[in-house]
Amino acid sequence: MENTINFGIDLGTTNSAIAKFVKGEVIVFNNPLDYGRATLPSVVCYQKDKIIVGSQAKVMFGKQKKDAFTQAFFKRKMGTSESFQIKSQNRSITPIELSAQVLKELKTFVNTGDPLESVVITIPASFDLIQSNATKEAGYQAGFKQVVLLQEPIAASLAYANMKKSKELTDGQWLVYDFGGGTFDVALIRIKDGEMKVIDHEGNNFLGGADIDQMIVDKLVIPKINSEFSFKNLEDEMKSASGKYNSKYYVLLSRAEEAKLDCRQLHRLKL
Repeated sequence: MENTINFGIDLGTTNSAIAKFVKGEVIVFNNPLDYGRATLPSVVCYQKDKIIVGSQAKVMFGKQKKDAFTQAFFKRKMGTSESFQIKSQNRSITPIELSAQVLKELKTFVNTGDPLESVVITIPASFDLIQSNATKEAGYQAGFKQVVLLQEPIAASLAYANMKKSKELTDGQWLVYDFGGGTFDVALIRIKDGEMKVIDHEGNNFLGGADIDQMIVDKLVIPKINSEFSFKNLEDEMKSASGKYNSKYYVLLSRAEEAKLDCRQLHRLKL
């Protein structure tokens, strides 16, 4: 019987993943509903009596449908009193409950037959006690009996240390940057006698890849459209929930993300 917690989850603002540590190697489980992809979009859709999580829910995000409610980026609201209204069901949902749905979906990735009772979930270094406890509660609501939290810079450092295998880690200090889909953290980590400790950290829960997508649309795409065509209050009509072009705004955000990723792939090819 294993006496360690070998399952780890990256509960991300935009994407999440689940992995297992086996004999010194990390196995990242693939998404059974999205062939070739090891991540799950952190998006949840409530449609009639169904709960849809992941890529299909992401397609629904931003589309105005009377019988559907779709929410993303709720990690940023963890630990707050904010809730989201599901009008079609006349009830509200919390960021904790939404995160629990993502965690439940990630459990379906595991096809090894292992009992999923204990898990390590990563959190931004900037998460305070309330946000951390909210993440734990999401884990319990997802059915885990034991939830241990690990700061993301520590997780990144441990992953790096694991890749070094037999090479000894020398004592010293690391400056670790974690630029995610929705949060940006920087942490100063000290290594002494093989033990890692966060000495200090700073973070911004509203600075990440999703914010870059928004800036591409707001600062580049919308001004370009305005310069080519005649629109009245185009930005307001796109960004307002009741705006005439609100659904188009989310389409542009998706296209901006695709363009950004394409540019990253081209950059890698050049390297």
